[in-house]
Formats: sequence, structure tokens, C-alpha cells
Amino acid sequence: MPNWRKVDESDLAATVSQGEVDAFRADGPLDGSDPVARLLESTIETVRGYLSCNGALKMGPAQTIPRGLVIPAMDFAAAKVLNRIGVPLSEDRRKALEKAESLFEKISQGAITPESYAEEGATDDSARPASAPAFADATPQRLLD
Repeated sequence: MPNWRKVDESDLAATVSQGEVDAFRADGPLDGSDPVARLLESTIETVRGYLSCNGALKMGPAQTIPRGLVIPAMDFAAAKVLNRIGVPLSEDRRKALEKAESLFEKISQGAITPESYAEEGATDDSARPASAPAFADATPQRLLD
């Protein structure tokens, strides 16, 4: 399984309730487009914008993000959903939003480098962040005379 992936409505519904997602959809634009799909696209593009500022990272295909950033991305999107339907952010959701935004800032500044994109089954070092530590083998090689 690739280490970067697309997000979908089920990811958002894991962060806010399906009822909140449905209310957000019902309050959508008059042109008939799906506001949930548009929100997910814009959220991923925002996250990818932060990622692209980090020069030590190999970007994945369009509309994908590292698996480890799905939850922070959905915390970011959840705030947009709740704001639109008039639900005030709880303290926990406000903290989650702040943590997500802080994480994205650190990534853009190079303080944190998430895993670079790697094709399915790839195990080479190009998928590792440039800042990841390298360790010696757990069993040192024995030199024979």
C-alpha cells in the first residue's frame, strides 16, 4: 500500500459526525456541486501547499498526502464544516485545529519532514525524510582474520 493516499468523505465523517457532514452538504452552493468534495479538495491542496515548501520531500500524486497527515488534515477540514453550519468549536476541536495548523507550519519551515512519496512496495531510502536518523545494523558484522 502506498504511503500517500487520497482522502474521502469517510475520513471527514471519522472526525465530525455524519449528521454534521450532511448538514454541511445541505447548506451547499446553489450550482449543485458537492461542497464536501470541494472542501476535501481544497483541504488537500492546502496541505500540499505546506508540503511543497519543504524541499526535503518527494511529493506524491495529485490529491494525495502522507498517511500520517490525514487526521490533521481532517481536523483542519472539520473546523470549516462546523463553522459553516454554525456549530461552535469545542475546546478539543479548537486544540486539534491549532495542532494541525502548527504541524503544517513546521513542515513548511522544514522543522518536520514527513515521509516522502514511495511507490507501493518501495523500501529504498528515498522514501525516508532527509532529517530521519540512520542507525547501524542491530547485529554488527563480524570481521574474520
